[in-house]
Amino acid sequence: MAEPSREKSAVRRLALGIALLGGISAVWVPGFASPYNWLDLMSSSSITALFALGLLVVLIAGELDISFTAVASISQFLLAVVLARLDIGWVGAIALSALVGLLLGLVNGIVTTWLRAPPIITTIALLNVYGGLLALISRGEMLYDFPAFFTDTAIVRVGGYPLTLQVLALVVTAVITALLLKATNFGHILRAVGGNRDAALRLGVNGVIVNLLAYGYLGLVSGIAGLAQAQLLQAVTPGSLIGRELDVVAATILGGASLAGGRGGVVGTLLGVLFIALVGNILVLSGVSPYWHQAVTGVIVLAAVAPIVWRRARPALMEAA
Repeated sequence: MAEPSREKSAVRRLALGIALLGGISAVWVPGFASPYNWLDLMSSSSITALFALGLLVVLIAGELDISFTAVASISQFLLAVVLARLDIGWVGAIALSALVGLLLGLVNGIVTTWLRAPPIITTIALLNVYGGLLALISRGEMLYDFPAFFTDTAIVRVGGYPLTLQVLALVVTAVITALLLKATNFGHILRAVGGNRDAALRLGVNGVIVNLLAYGYLGLVSGIAGLAQAQLLQAVTPGSLIGRELDVVAATILGGASLAGGRGGVVGTLLGVLFIALVGNILVLSGVSPYWHQAVTGVIVLAAVAPIVWRRARPALMEAA
């Protein structure tokens, strides 16, 4: 049971790190403990969390996808175009965003499976293809002509408190992802394929179908994330989401997911997103240049990956010595 224990260890380390970071910042960083700061932190990080939950499924399957931000960008652009012309309501808006994301996710799965090239190379290429096509079609114009129903800040109220679309989407996606991974046969098959693909295939598992479903799920969730960001900003700027991939990958790795597949959980992923968001929030409140956010996130990723690389390289180094 080594793999589950690694997930639990990652969750414990993250929970301790978040508690220490939050406790120290509450004392030394002005405005950090403000309820407004935490509400803003939750809304802004919910988009990253949605991406991370979708990516988690792909990572557990032993795959990788970097093009999810471009998928979300295309989804929200088409949504904005449709909403400016048709009254499709919330149900139509959610269905459209999810469908566009799902279709592009399936395309990613088909291309990656067909080429049999490293997924990171294939999906970086797809990221550029999607981003380039979007820039060409949109000509970089911002869209902000949304109907009245789309401009309400609170979707519903629970006990008098507003529940925003971003938080609602995150809660629903987290529950669905947790059930998918823990309570369905597909979740167990996903971990089996990611943990040992050859063994799973010998047992009759269809690896192509598993890949398509994993990439399709990430695409669907990315479509929802695109809708959530458009509603939060009340505008769609083509390509504005592209470039946030590092935060998402960092959050999932910190949360215990393995780039080698077979490992990862929803709780760890959400804690990883919170940790990355806290670091960025503290840097901003401390007056540090936002450019340092990416540099610090990169250092965090290296710190998270270094022990994994060391564990793999240690037997060979010991044997050579």
